[in-house]
Amino acid sequence: MITTHQLANGLSILIEEMPHVESVSYDLLIPGGLVCDPEGKVGAGLILGDLIGRGAGPLSSRQLSEAFDDLGIRHGEGVGSDRYAMSGSLVSDSLTRALELVSYMVREPHLAEEEIPNIQSVLLQDIDSLSDNPARRSMVELSKRYYPAPFNRPSLGDADGIRATDRATVHGLWRKLFSPRQAILSIAGKVKASEVLKTVESLFGDWSGDDVKVPQFGAMPRHEYFHIDSDSSQMQIVFASPSVRFNQQGYYAGKLAVSVLGASMFGRLFVEVREKRGLCYSVYARHGSTIDYGTVTAYVGTTPERAQESLDVLLKELHGLQGTVSEDELERARTNLKASLIMGEESPGARAGSNAQDWWLIKRVRPLSEINAEIDRVTVSSVDEFLAAYPFKPCSILTLGKYALSVPKGLTGEG
Repeated sequence: MITTHQLANGLSILIEEMPHVESVSYDLLIPGGLVCDPEGKVGAGLILGDLIGRGAGPLSSRQLSEAFDDLGIRHGEGVGSDRYAMSGSLVSDSLTRALELVSYMVREPHLAEEEIPNIQSVLLQDIDSLSDNPARRSMVELSKRYYPAPFNRPSLGDADGIRATDRATVHGLWRKLFSPRQAILSIAGKVKASEVLKTVESLFGDWSGDDVKVPQFGAMPRHEYFHIDSDSSQMQIVFASPSVRFNQQGYYAGKLAVSVLGASMFGRLFVEVREKRGLCYSVYARHGSTIDYGTVTAYVGTTPERAQESLDVLLKELHGLQGTVSEDELERARTNLKASLIMGEESPGARAGSNAQDWWLIKRVRPLSEINAEIDRVTVSSVDEFLAAYPFKPCSILTLGKYALSVPKGLTGEG
């Protein structure tokens, strides 16, 4: 059973009682993230996301860390494109203390200036490490070019922006963005909703702040082919094309279609590009979406000598999917998707996260029965309808390696 409640200050509370487990998990989502970083200081939000865990309320950085550890609370913070997130898993008896610690972090962070250089150093090292991880770098570079600003900001931040961030910047972001309005606290596990609501009211009821204005998602840039020279023995090929948005008609048909292509070693891309032809060491396709956009991404890691054939086969499989999906392929994809949902249903952490995500996107929690029914309704015909509406073109393609490849005219919309 899921209980929903909104405090007077705007904080939405979601509580799922799971009496068959002994643990509990929480997810707190706060609007903001990298899209709200000041121009010229992209990455400031990453510094803020790290700083809030380094001392808050009456506790120093070490005391706060020890308070989580002493109770066995597996707590973490994260910064996304449009949100700040805190999550944790623990034994249910310690939930009140865990939420008290979280309340210190969001409401009374120390934001100690002396901690900032160390955080900057770690973030800059992460950016520098991209040169040793060409697969990751290629995805970062494609995202910069594929999405509209400021949603194209890299999840690693920008080196110059990180260096330019000072305590005044971080403090200003915290005051502006850490507000209960539009924030979501999701809790799932062995709890009583009535008791949790009392606890949350006492800890967060007088939390205050203004509405947070997250930038609107704008028009997508023109699709193009991009090449980045790199003197490497590897060749990275990344692909992105528009797809169905979250919870839109055809959403699960899209998920299953992409699963048929490349979600596992049974996917067509793995079989055709890697197993039959031995063209690459890694290949996959994925579907991601929000209420603002949907995207199919594909990746091939290969050698310069085999890169052109790898790209050709990738595009052939993508654009040859419509009208060829078999009942067996669809059923395998359906079974895999349902299996992941069922396993998630058994985990308080997965339930807390899934409920928070649903509320964030569509302001309601979808029951598993509804999701299963939607998956069951997908047929080979509805997959073909999806593919007719979203035919994997126009698309953007980026290659990272010794030389550019040949891309069919009209595929990217370049003419």
